[in-house]
Amino acid sequence: MTKFPQTLIVDDEHLNRMLLARCLQSFNITYSETTDGQEALDWIKKSTEKRLIMLLDLNMPIMDGYELMAYLETNASEFSDKQIEIIIVSAASQSTFQSLIELANINLKIASYIEKPVSKNRLYEAIKDASNNFPSES
Repeated sequence: MTKFPQTLIVDDEHLNRMLLARCLQSFNITYSETTDGQEALDWIKKSTEKRLIMLLDLNMPIMDGYELMAYLETNASEFSDKQIEIIIVSAASQSTFQSLIELANINLKIASYIEKPVSKNRLYEAIKDASNNFPSES
């Protein structure tokens, strides 16, 4: 069985976090949860994880997903010891997301985009693909 990196769920809706958490549990993936971008940023800064997959919602209070991505891009040197693969999990269409990310001038690489409601199989494939972006451990 594939060993997946730590996953961070970033979503302000309790039900969405619960559904994603259940999927991750069924995949035997270790995960943590945060409710907004600022909380996620604080978690990432404190974490000793070097490889992280982030399941990121876009529309949240305090700091939304766009602001979090912009921060990660602008302050990349703060996270040079970490590899973060981002999977967007949003109710917004992918074309809307692409338009907004271009307007915000965010060039951060996104591993995958999943529209809500989330398909368990689609989530697994996205996590598996994102995990393949990490260098092999020797």
